[in-house]
Amino acid sequence: MRLMPYWVGLVYALCSVNAWADDAQATGMHNHILSLSVEGNRYIESAAILSDLDTKVGDVLNRRTMSRDIQRLYASGVYQDLQFSGVRSSQGIKLVLRVKEQPLISRYKIVGNNAVTSKDLKHKLKLKSGMVFTPSLMRKDINMLRRGYLKKGFYQVDIQPKKTILADGSIKLIVHIVEGIKTRVRQIRFMGNHDFTDAELISEVSARPTSLLAWVMNKDIINQKKFKNDGQRLSQFYQNRGYLDMKVESSQLMLTPNKKSFYLNFSVHEGAVYTVSKLGVTGDLIPSKEKMMAVIKLKEGTHYSLSDLRTSIQDMTVLVGDEGYAFANVTPLFKRNVEDHTVAITFDVEKGRKVYIERIEIEGNEKTDDVVVRREMRLDESERFSATGMRLSKEKLGRLQLFKDVRISMPKGSAPDRVNAKVNVTENKTGSFTVGFGYSQIEKMLFRIKTSQKNLLGKGYGLNVTADVGARTQNYNVSLTDPYFLDRDIQASVNVNKTQTKLTQVQTTTYTQNNVGGGFGLTFFLSEHVSDSVSYQYSNTNISNLPVNSTLILLSQAGRQTTSELSESLYFDNRDRATNTSRGSVHSLRVSGATLGGNNRFIEGSLGTQNYFSVSEDVVLRASSAVSWIQGYAGKNVPIYRRYSLGGDNLLHGFDYYGVSMRDPLTAEAVGGSKKLSANLDLFFPLPYVNTGGIRGVLFVDVGTVWGNAVSNVPAVKFSPNNLRASTGVGIEWASPVGPLTMSFAKVLKKQPQDVLRSFNFALGSTF
Repeated sequence: MRLMPYWVGLVYALCSVNAWADDAQATGMHNHILSLSVEGNRYIESAAILSDLDTKVGDVLNRRTMSRDIQRLYASGVYQDLQFSGVRSSQGIKLVLRVKEQPLISRYKIVGNNAVTSKDLKHKLKLKSGMVFTPSLMRKDINMLRRGYLKKGFYQVDIQPKKTILADGSIKLIVHIVEGIKTRVRQIRFMGNHDFTDAELISEVSARPTSLLAWVMNKDIINQKKFKNDGQRLSQFYQNRGYLDMKVESSQLMLTPNKKSFYLNFSVHEGAVYTVSKLGVTGDLIPSKEKMMAVIKLKEGTHYSLSDLRTSIQDMTVLVGDEGYAFANVTPLFKRNVEDHTVAITFDVEKGRKVYIERIEIEGNEKTDDVVVRREMRLDESERFSATGMRLSKEKLGRLQLFKDVRISMPKGSAPDRVNAKVNVTENKTGSFTVGFGYSQIEKMLFRIKTSQKNLLGKGYGLNVTADVGARTQNYNVSLTDPYFLDRDIQASVNVNKTQTKLTQVQTTTYTQNNVGGGFGLTFFLSEHVSDSVSYQYSNTNISNLPVNSTLILLSQAGRQTTSELSESLYFDNRDRATNTSRGSVHSLRVSGATLGGNNRFIEGSLGTQNYFSVSEDVVLRASSAVSWIQGYAGKNVPIYRRYSLGGDNLLHGFDYYGVSMRDPLTAEAVGGSKKLSANLDLFFPLPYVNTGGIRGVLFVDVGTVWGNAVSNVPAVKFSPNNLRASTGVGIEWASPVGPLTMSFAKVLKKQPQDVLRSFNFALGSTF
């Protein structure tokens, strides 16, 4: 039997109800509802249907209420047909709601999808196997699928659902997807541009015309959201270069009839280049006119720049905000001279009311103690508001890595000059337990067990327990960190470790090293970005399994030796975040010495720097360098396992482990140097067509060398620019569940005859 359309069933039901109700009134019968039941339902409980009705037992029959009930049930989409019927008696009316449900989905399958896996799609679908079919949800699923494919550039996609009715009345639902090919940008054209070429302007918009590089980076695919902002990006490009009157008159996105290509057209009006003729500040001059003028980035006699204007407004607002004026407003006033193309800009400052922090309210911290949040706040209750304190508070909370999101708002307090600092946090999952396998060229198979907790007991304690068991290395480590030791701004840590390294099969080294140790450290935070760390580490090391033809320096250090090492490190760190850094820098100076308590005697120093630059939204450039020095004293040589070699890791790609080192002239074994230098340039970028989080690519250039004084029968090596090694290449980094995984391919640009090379490197547990 063919099912009635929605509107036919509704009209029929309403007419039946109206006629029956009118008849009941005409006969003068009692019109109270004596009973109400549901018939015809197979999947939805009667109680659930009755609970959705406003018509109830004991009510007087009301045709309007019944009509609304039918409309509401139809609107749910799970019914094909609905009809009220009744039996009259002297006691009242026995009312029955007859329903015909939509069929049950016994199987829901998507076919034809190659660009996106069915697993990824099913997470987003509204309909599922075992649910009652709903036409409205089917339409939502189709629209969701179509939007997803359009976002990926498949404008030829065709999506057709097909229902097959099974013997038991349920249906098999199959969604057929014909993806087609990706629609790419064939050409980007500009009209009205005279001072800048098309090539210069193309670099400012989100898409690129099809080319090999654009295809690899997926840049020739239209992103509708980004395209809407392209006009603003072009306007900013011009206004940053003085074109104050520049306008994007139109932007058109044209799809060819065959849906294979896009054409992008931008019509621009450039206007004239304006020079800043005069700068001034007016209004509430807080703290002073001189200080306000000092933070203005624009300069008289130079071209107008929108970015400098915005930075000036932001810095002036912060300057006034640091005086307690939380709602200060800075408005630039322009006075143009269209004849000589100059502009005078006056910044009008409206300070508003000075306010104080009444309360700090914390929300969203279900596991984390309030004190963990409060101790990172750079605003205190009853203290005058500070814009810088507000910014630093948010940065400090973000750097904890305990929260996915941190929002700070300033609602009004109990008085006009009082505000509350409302801190709303969204907590991260801070605990993890990992069991996994890995592989590296040195270790071969590697088995790892790791458990960590960044927020132990909700107090911000950090606990890490790691066990790595490989073919040549067994490493066990336990560490505990208290970020606020004794409720002071002091970080305390303690660690215990055991390592056994078997290097008898590695090409350039020939010994086994067992190490057991532990230590503790204290870090004192001298300012927001500067810290001083003092630590002590004790280790007991045994070198064994030496071949009789080993180098003399190695033979002289065979057996057990102990190291009692005290070190101090000075850090400057202003990165925006500790992981996936996009801007900022880290500078470090470390000095350590092996002293009383062990039989080793040496002094070591190192200096390192890392600088991050955000090239674009997803691309980051990192420039880093480091130099280290170690020297024995009191007649003692530096332990061979503390001497320096390069290669096999992020310091110098393209060279094998211990590939760059000082070597025994008789055995060619690496014995390490007492000084090393490295410099690295890394460009991190997202990988095209890779949706898995934590994966990124890197282009790198590495430079480094090792040198030092003569030791045993190994002659001295002096530093020389000619001895610098260099390499370049490409790699992939993945923050995998079992640890950071890196893979790189490098080409050596400069080497020495005794170096050992390795162009391909694959490792688990180290990062670029």
